[in-house]
Amino acid sequence: GPLSNTLNRRGHELIDQQLTLTTPVINGKGEISAGDTIWRVVSSAANLPAGTTVKVVAVEGTSLRIETAS
Repeated sequence: GPLSNTLNRRGHELIDQQLTLTTPVINGKGEISAGDTIWRVVSSAANLPAGTTVKVVAVEGTSLRIETAS
Protein backbone atom coordinates (compact mmCIF):
# COMPACT_ATOMS: atom_id res chain seq x y z
CA GLY A 1 0.00 0.00 0.00
CA PRO A 2 0.96 3.66 0.05
CA LEU A 3 2.59 3.34 3.47
CA SER A 4 5.14 0.78 2.31
CA ASN A 5 5.93 2.99 -0.71
CA THR A 6 6.57 5.93 1.60
CA LEU A 7 8.73 3.83 3.91
CA ASN A 8 10.62 2.44 0.95
CA ARG A 9 11.41 5.90 -0.35
CA ARG A 10 12.44 7.09 3.11
CA GLY A 11 14.59 4.00 3.51
CA HIS A 12 16.38 4.65 0.26
CA GLU A 13 17.21 8.18 1.45
CA LEU A 14 19.09 6.56 4.34
CA ILE A 15 21.43 4.48 2.16
CA ASP A 16 25.07 5.40 2.86
CA GLN A 17 24.05 7.31 6.00
CA GLN A 18 25.85 6.51 9.22
CA LEU A 19 23.65 5.95 12.25
CA THR A 20 24.30 4.88 15.83
CA LEU A 21 22.63 1.77 17.20
CA THR A 22 20.45 2.70 20.15
CA THR A 23 19.77 -0.96 20.94
CA PRO A 24 22.05 -3.95 20.34
CA VAL A 25 21.77 -6.17 17.28
CA ILE A 26 21.20 -9.76 18.43
CA ASN A 27 21.26 -12.73 16.05
CA GLY A 28 21.57 -10.32 13.12
CA LYS A 29 18.42 -8.35 13.95
CA GLY A 30 17.71 -5.15 15.80
CA GLU A 31 16.22 -1.71 15.43
CA ILE A 32 17.47 1.79 14.96
CA SER A 33 15.89 5.19 15.06
CA ALA A 34 16.32 7.56 12.13
CA GLY A 35 14.46 10.81 12.40
CA ASP A 36 11.09 10.02 13.96
CA THR A 37 10.93 6.45 12.63
CA ILE A 38 12.07 3.23 14.26
CA TRP A 39 13.40 0.86 11.61
CA ARG A 40 14.03 -2.83 11.86
CA VAL A 41 17.61 -3.58 10.86
CA VAL A 42 19.29 -6.72 9.60
CA SER A 43 23.03 -7.25 9.81
CA SER A 44 25.47 -9.87 8.61
CA ALA A 45 27.26 -9.36 11.94
CA ALA A 46 25.30 -11.52 14.37
CA ASN A 47 25.77 -9.30 17.43
CA LEU A 48 26.59 -5.61 17.69
CA PRO A 49 26.47 -3.60 20.91
CA ALA A 50 24.39 -0.47 21.32
CA GLY A 51 26.47 2.59 20.47
CA THR A 52 28.03 0.97 17.40
CA THR A 53 28.21 3.28 14.38
CA VAL A 54 26.70 1.53 11.39
CA LYS A 55 26.12 2.38 7.75
CA VAL A 56 22.90 1.66 5.89
CA VAL A 57 23.74 -0.32 2.75
CA ALA A 58 20.34 -1.41 1.44
CA VAL A 59 16.61 -1.45 2.05
CA GLU A 60 14.95 -4.87 2.28
CA GLY A 61 11.20 -4.44 2.54
CA THR A 62 10.65 -2.41 5.70
CA SER A 63 14.07 -3.30 7.11
CA LEU A 64 17.40 -1.57 6.63
CA ARG A 65 20.46 -3.70 5.94
CA ILE A 66 23.40 -2.35 7.92
CA GLU A 67 27.11 -2.93 8.13
CA THR A 68 29.54 -1.62 10.69
CA ALA A 69 30.97 1.70 9.54
CA SER A 70 34.71 1.55 8.99
